[in-house]
Amino acid sequence: MLQRIEAARLTRTLGTLLTNGVALLQALVIARQVCTNRALQAQVEQAAESVKGGGTLASAFGAQPLLPDLALQMIEVGEQAGELDTMLMKVADVFDVEAKRGIDRMLAALVPALTVVMAGMVAVIMLAIMLPLMSLTSNI
Repeated sequence: MLQRIEAARLTRTLGTLLTNGVALLQALVIARQVCTNRALQAQVEQAAESVKGGGTLASAFGAQPLLPDLALQMIEVGEQAGELDTMLMKVADVFDVEAKRGIDRMLAALVPALTVVMAGMVAVIMLAIMLPLMSLTSNI
């Protein structure tokens, strides 16, 4: 899930920069600073070097599989169609939706677990109160 959040952040930044007329190499340098994952930062730096050498962005990101396959395929299609900025924004939207769904599923599973934990804590507190009272009444 964190990988998808990072991918969304990276692709949204790249898409926004490219939409506003920033050159791809400079956009990669700026987007690298947005990434919090060090492995992804290194991959973006290597991608910038690869693009500087004449490679495509999709092949540069595909060299190390840190971005999901869906993102790589969508980036490749965007490059071939000449709509890389639009496709990067679509990739970001897809991964944002997936991350939100993952978080919602995790929270849905967490609520019953927290209910069980709270019930256990209430039971322990009740036992801590009742057991001394029971021992007092049995001694009378």
